[in-house]
Formats: sequence, structure tokens, C-alpha cells
Amino acid sequence: MKLVQIIFPIGAVKQGFYLSLLTLDQIINEAGYKGLFKMLLGLILFWHIYVPFHELLHVVGCLLCGGEVESLNLKPQYGGLILHKLFPFVIPESDYAGQLTGFTTPNSWAYASVDLFPYSLSFFGITLIEYCRRKKMAFLLGLGIILTFVPFMSVPGDYYEAVSLATSKVGEAIHPSLPPVFLVSDDLFRFIEQLWEAGNLDWMVGILIFLGLMLAVYLAFLTFAFQVWISNLFFGHD
Repeated sequence: MKLVQIIFPIGAVKQGFYLSLLTLDQIINEAGYKGLFKMLLGLILFWHIYVPFHELLHVVGCLLCGGEVESLNLKPQYGGLILHKLFPFVIPESDYAGQLTGFTTPNSWAYASVDLFPYSLSFFGITLIEYCRRKKMAFLLGLGIILTFVPFMSVPGDYYEAVSLATSKVGEAIHPSLPPVFLVSDDLFRFIEQLWEAGNLDWMVGILIFLGLMLAVYLAFLTFAFQVWISNLFFGHD
């Protein structure tokens, strides 16, 4: 594989989307509404299992990088009440499905690792979709879809927060009066709203936010391409 194919993995991205659509089409054509129902049921069930695992992997990533965890907010519907009994730092309430709200890391690299560590599960998303296609497993396809596409859902969240650690440093270098990690946020849309209401959304901040968003999108596509490369190792590339 050439370096340019790794930096700009257009072929892998196309292959991943094609395989995903092919699998969905095959499930529906061969099993009809029954297959579609099984897939949707799998999506709902596995989503409620995936969310707490995802949030706990943020915690694991933090601890592995030498950080400390004080609080993890998690809605009761995603096991917040149960996990609170097992892990005292879990708070069974959140404005989101879940959010690591209280933690410290030794440096920015560790912070970014905390953001991105849960997406290591997604590395095998396309592999699972291909497995479901070959074995005609509509129910398990729900999990494959979640693992595969959750990075795109997280572009304005974890992915933006990870890259905003770098764009914040750029902003501080250009404009020393900016407070440290000024641009860091795990909710880009709410962050922009807050900046607008406070009158802090000037042209430079806007450019840095846009740059961070584009880098977050690129990382999500790179994660997607990595899934395809791993799938090709298992199943080959037709």
C-alpha cells in the first residue's frame, strides 16, 4: 500500500460504503421485512449495550495514560444506576447519553487518547459487516453498523475535541491573550452557541473552529478506511 493511499484513502472509503450498502441490500432482498426488523432490533439493543462500553472505555483510556477519573455521567437507560453501584464515579444522570465530565490527564496527547480510545472498537466494524453479509446475520448487522459509523456521529464530539487540543495551541500562538485550551469542547454546536452569545466568535476563532472540524471529519474517514484495511486482512479484497 502506497503512502498516498494511506494519507488519502479514497479507495478504501469507497469500498467501505459500497460493502455496507451491498450488505444492507442483500439482507433486505433475501429476508425482506423480517431481515429489516431483525437489523433494526439489533441496532436498538446493541446501541444500549454499546453506549456504556464506549463511556467506560473513555475511563480506561484515561487510566492507561496516567490520568485520573472523578466522574462519568451516564443516563439511567444506559445502565447508569447499575454501573453506579459498581463504579462510584458513575453519576446516573446526563444531558447526553453519557459524558466523561471529571478527569485529568498528564498532557494533551493523553487527553486526545482519552477522546479516541473507545473508537478502537470501531476498527472491526467493516469486518463485522462483511461477516454478517457472508453469514446472512441481520440481527448482528445492527452492531456492525454502530461500530462502523459511530465515528461519523462523533465528529462534532470526541473527534472535534481531540483535534481542538491542537487548534487551541495554534490559537494561543497567534493570539496570546486567548486562555489555554480555549477551543476545546466535546459538543461543537453548543460551544459555537456559547461563543456567539458571549460575543467571542470572531473571524480567527471561526477559522480555527472550521479547521478543527475539517480535521475531525478527516480522522473519522481515516478510521473508516482503517476498518476496511483490517477487513481486507481477514477476508481479502474482491
